[in-house]
Amino acid sequence: MRCLACDFDGTVFRNHDICAEDRAALAAWRAAGNLFGIVTGRGALTLLAELRRFPVGYDFLLCNNGALLLDDKDREVASCPLEHDLAQAILAHEIGQYCASCAVFSGVDMYVLEGSTTWINPVYTPQILSRAEAGRMDFVQISFGFYERELSLSWGERLQRDLDRQAKVQCSLSVADVTALHAGKASGIAWALQVMGWQPEDVIVAGDDGNDMEMLAAYEGYAMDNADETVRACAGRTVPSIAALIERVG
Repeated sequence: MRCLACDFDGTVFRNHDICAEDRAALAAWRAAGNLFGIVTGRGALTLLAELRRFPVGYDFLLCNNGALLLDDKDREVASCPLEHDLAQAILAHEIGQYCASCAVFSGVDMYVLEGSTTWINPVYTPQILSRAEAGRMDFVQISFGFYERELSLSWGERLQRDLDRQAKVQCSLSVADVTALHAGKASGIAWALQVMGWQPEDVIVAGDDGNDMEMLAAYEGYAMDNADETVRACAGRTVPSIAALIERVG
């Protein structure tokens, strides 16, 4: 038994689609007795919305950059939330005044914090959460969305400096995501395998953005052809599609 763990946006989900060739390759991979999981910065709400549109079988889902684990029936198995007082401090940070919208994730639920009229991607319409309600809740991830990628990167760097080693800030697309310090895609994969009781012969991963670099370096990593140079260099190997990756690794 082998394990393939892939990022979602830009890797499995490209050009607003999961192509038929990739879906067929993943079905054959699992039919051969191997594991497949999606490892994404997305929360469960928006990820599952796309998986309902483009059905593909999977054994696990690691959402929120490895902070939330779901099984193959979309049930929550385990989570790694931010410490409560720290989460409240993050919500009060200056970044909130400059982002386009702020989303918070509590288990499988996603909310947009009041003051944001919508999430940056208008396809998704999470419920609005008041700041008073947010003060009583725990979150696995806080996401600050921008309309420009460069702004998300610069503010993400600023937020990470201010938080020091209290939490982890990871940027992908035009979003700066904040999770517990020990959450991450690489550590999340190891955590998922342990929790689910799986011991695969090897772990193969694929990704295309900055928040994938941790797992690309930790496992047998493949970057997508269109990834930034730093991501491709981190992986050391590139592929044009998931179907091509599965064919390559046998």
